[in-house]
Amino acid sequence: MEPDLAPWFNAFRPRIHRCLRLSEGPFSHPERLRFLREALAPTTDRGTWRSEHDEMGQDHFATIDTDWPLTYDASRPHQIRIGHPPEDTEQVRQRLLAAVQLMGCHVLQVTTATGTSLPTWDAARDDEE
Repeated sequence: MEPDLAPWFNAFRPRIHRCLRLSEGPFSHPERLRFLREALAPTTDRGTWRSEHDEMGQDHFATIDTDWPLTYDASRPHQIRIGHPPEDTEQVRQRLLAAVQLMGCHVLQVTTATGTSLPTWDAARDDEE
């Protein structure tokens, strides 16, 4: 591979997946997304999807320095989905909760990628790894 080209994909890493369902806040979706990305900066785009009438959508991005893939889902309730290595759990929790506060929202529920509700952010699940 030529030295100035980025790889097409990242190497496999075990990841923990969390979904944070959020309350509505005082800001619009574009403003909340901006606050989220600024709190996790630097980030890189991974794609966007919008419904025909723009009432629903998803913004996909990743942190550059830590390689945490994220999706900000504009459905109701809106939510943040993230995948991260197990050793980053506490850092992810701190940075995301700070971002949610900047967004003017509250975390209503934390779930696994399959939708299983968790009593706490770092509750261990046998089926996750």
